[in-house]
Amino acid sequence: GWGGAQAKGWHVDYDLQTQLFLDRTYLFVSPNRIQRQGDPDSPAPLVFEGQFAPNLFLPQLRRDDFKQDGRETLFSLVFTPNIRLRMLNTDSNPILPPSYLPKLTLQAVHLRLFHGPDAAGPPRMLSLGLNVIGGHYSNGEDGCFFANQTGKDPNCEPAEGTLPLNEITGSFSTNLLRFELHGRLGFNVDPHRVSAWLVGANAFYELNSSIGPGGMSPAQRQVYGNGHWGLGLVGERAVNGNRFRLEGAYSHPFGETPHQRGTLSVEAAANPRWASGFGVFARYVRGQDYYNILFLERISLWQFGLVFDLNPGPRLKTDGDKPPGFQ
Repeated sequence: GWGGAQAKGWHVDYDLQTQLFLDRTYLFVSPNRIQRQGDPDSPAPLVFEGQFAPNLFLPQLRRDDFKQDGRETLFSLVFTPNIRLRMLNTDSNPILPPSYLPKLTLQAVHLRLFHGPDAAGPPRMLSLGLNVIGGHYSNGEDGCFFANQTGKDPNCEPAEGTLPLNEITGSFSTNLLRFELHGRLGFNVDPHRVSAWLVGANAFYELNSSIGPGGMSPAQRQVYGNGHWGLGLVGERAVNGNRFRLEGAYSHPFGETPHQRGTLSVEAAANPRWASGFGVFARYVRGQDYYNILFLERISLWQFGLVFDLNPGPRLKTDGDKPPGFQ
């Protein structure tokens, strides 16, 4: 950054932003099949699925310097053009309508080192994050929402459709406002070697909106719901910049008719330092399908593949053996 030599006070980082509590990029396969109403090949084998979510930072505002003070507060504005793709092993139209989820995240993060029970032992680390997200979620289709309707959205007949959904060409679109809270506690922290034990939790609350272009229609709101809430737990071991993560998440819609069950996922991942952010992962997902208009389909999926998640450790790595702020 260009904050100058002083650690105290406010600084602007133009080219070395710290990435925490943001979306990851995934590319994976699954031995399980994908179900779609109205597809004669359903359930169909999955060739691959991907979530492509580069996090594009504007200049990051920072108070203090973790490397010198052992504490740091960050304010970020991040644009993420999140796109999800599914390709099925079928003779025609193998790529399903993509999920487009562009979003703008206003993020506040606080990092701090502090003494553990043994003042002479390795320090602990606390990281807290708040994300306020505005986004849009759609599949780019213009077909009618319900399978018994004809025409193009929003000019569909009959005007009041009934289930099942048109899962082949049906339009799915909503704007959203999402709030996320994240927390991590690190034990046996070694900022010089980028090693630690980490445990943490997160929670989110998401509201669907009909305001603005691409807002949710009344018909979709009745079935998809007013929003979602969710909780997550994570444990991670970092050793010399190599990361090993185990994470669980649960989410549930609210305000929907008919009632939908929640979705549970468990993920294990390994990101070696030499892979520059790339790693391998395995995940199990059970509950409602998360892929746009397929949200009424029940899934039980094993997923295996690559994950890309930049390591914030090098940005926070210190040069000396003594923890910053403990001199």
